[in-house]
Amino acid sequence: MHNKFSNFTNLSIIIIVLFAACSPQSEAAADISGIDFAEGDLVFRRGLGAKSRAVIIADPEGIYSHSGIVVKFDSAFMIVHIAPGERENGETEDCIKMESPKQFFSTDRTQRGAVYRLRDSLDIRSIAARQAVRLWHKGVLFDHDYALEDSTKMYCTELVWYIYQLAGKDVTNGKRSEVANMPVFSGSFIFPSDIYNNENSSLIYKF
Repeated sequence: MHNKFSNFTNLSIIIIVLFAACSPQSEAAADISGIDFAEGDLVFRRGLGAKSRAVIIADPEGIYSHSGIVVKFDSAFMIVHIAPGERENGETEDCIKMESPKQFFSTDRTQRGAVYRLRDSLDIRSIAARQAVRLWHKGVLFDHDYALEDSTKMYCTELVWYIYQLAGKDVTNGKRSEVANMPVFSGSFIFPSDIYNNENSSLIYKF
């Protein structure tokens, strides 16, 4: 695992591989009518195009390249997530988003998607969902440095991990993906597969 990226020589490719940006938002959506959402569910999507393919190629365990968490807001299920390149309404910085499942799984973003549910108590999952809403209100910014030790800014999987940490649960079971022997860029990171391969999670729905 430690040398998984040793064949890459371009720093910009490494960054794309680790944390691919998503496509612009669209109202067109994948068929999600069969999804039975619950607070605290973890959602994943695999996008279209070269960036998402790079993520899958780089991670032997990888199926999806982006993540978020389901919350209930104003009586509707919504998804809280954070990604670069999804600014709107005059935003000048990349920041945390709350959007509908239809938006999150829009067809111009998503080749496939999945919903996972942790086998923890409803209380833990509800606490995590409330923390996600709190961080959304706070307006957390995207972490372009991908630094796990800095929780003032976050990337997508770090956000999901941090939210559940606040609820007393490590959704990665301590698993990290290591990037080593690269110029300038190295360290420990959380991939989507570090979360959805958690033995305490169950696949609820996929398409």
